[in-house]
Parts: sequence; C-alpha cells; structure tokens
Amino acid sequence: MQKGFVHMVLITIIFLTGVSLKAQNVDSLFTSANKLYQQESYLKALELYRQIEDQDMESSSLYFNMANIYYKTNQVAPSVYYYEKALKLAPNDKDIRFNLEFAKRMTLDNIEPLPKSLGQKFMDGIVLRLNYETWSKIAVGLAFLFALLFLLYHFSYSTSKKRFYFITSGLCVILVTTAVFFAFRNKHYIDNNIQAIVFSNAVEVKSAPTKSSELYFELHEGTKVTILESLDNWKKIKIADGKMGWLDASAIKEI
Repeated sequence: MQKGFVHMVLITIIFLTGVSLKAQNVDSLFTSANKLYQQESYLKALELYRQIEDQDMESSSLYFNMANIYYKTNQVAPSVYYYEKALKLAPNDKDIRFNLEFAKRMTLDNIEPLPKSLGQKFMDGIVLRLNYETWSKIAVGLAFLFALLFLLYHFSYSTSKKRFYFITSGLCVILVTTAVFFAFRNKHYIDNNIQAIVFSNAVEVKSAPTKSSELYFELHEGTKVTILESLDNWKKIKIADGKMGWLDASAIKEI
C-alpha cells in the first residue's frame, strides 16, 4: 500500500512538473513572439504563435496577435478567422471588434443581415455578452455571497438587519438562478450554432450535396457562415441574409 501511494505521488509530481514546464515554455514563446511582432518581423512572430497554438493553448491575446499579422499581410480569411476566435474568448473586447470590422471590409461578399428579433437582440446583448465560463464564475460568486448573507441572517439579532440580510440573500438566489440560466443558454447556443469562415478564394453553394446540383450563389474568402448540417464531404450552410445551400467542406474552416 505504501509503494502504491509513493507511486501515485511520483506520478502527480511528474505531471505537475510537466504542466509547469509547458506553461513556462509557452510564456517564453509568447514573449519572444511579441518582441518580434513589435520589431515588425511578422512572419517570424507568426511562426512562434503557431507553435503555441499547436500545443492546444487558447488565448484571446494569441489569436488577436495572429489575426493582426494576417491582416497586415493582406490574408483575408485567416485574419477574419482569428479575430472571430479571439472574440469568442473575449466577447466584450472593443479592440477585437474594431479590428474585425476592418478585416471584414477586405471581403468581397456584401451580405445584408436579416433584422434581429427581440429574442436575438436579447441573446446578443446580454446572454452572449459574456462567455459561459464567465457566467458560471458569476453564478459561483453569487452563491458564495448568498451563503454569507444567509449566515449573517441566521446569527443576527437585530430585526432590521435580519430583514436586510433576508431580502439581499433572496435577491442573490434570483441572480444565481439567472446567471446559471444564462450560462446554460450561452453554452447551448455556442454548441448548436457552429460557425465557420470561407477559406477558398471562391466556392459554389449548391442546392444539394452533389456537384451536378443547381448553383444557388457563390461565396468568397473571409465570409462567415453557420453550419446547419453535414453529409460526407458537404456542409449545409446559412449566411447572414438567410440564404442556405450546400458547399464543399474543404472550403471552410470552423471557428
């Protein structure tokens, strides 16, 4: 039993050491890449940023810097793609939104989005304003606050204080429930609204998932689409103006 315990401890130490070394390596790469970026050695900086990405590390700063390099080197699709990935992690970042709008101006497709319903405006303006991890953290924080207020209510002797703690703890319950609901709605929306960016210079959108089917319209690099369905090497997509069709899966890249 002692040997088993020692073995488990050694495995844990090795694992934690590996995680620590990986984090240090990523930090070192990111620092070096940022220095190269500031020196306008964009391609060298991009190579280091890609090494970080290859280690399955996600960061809005990483994606933002990569998008900036692609934008500066006039690569439409990758710049839009990485700005969108950065925005997914930091939906309230004004710099990302600002640069994304500039990147979109390089795209050829001028798509007029459909008017948003009240429900969609609510989703965009409130539920999707923060990512689901942030909503979850808010819910946990409010739950701790509720527990504290409840204890203060329980041990308080003053009637006025009891009333105050009772009301505020009740409000916390409502806010916790709301934050949890928003977190679930956010996660459900993200999981069921798979979006992608067109990477081909031009791609034909067909009426059916066959090469011989009728051509509906054409899309160009940098355009954002929503994936509705997959069949073999085909994806059924929808664009902002409501048009739908099938295109070759290799022409797009999921965000």
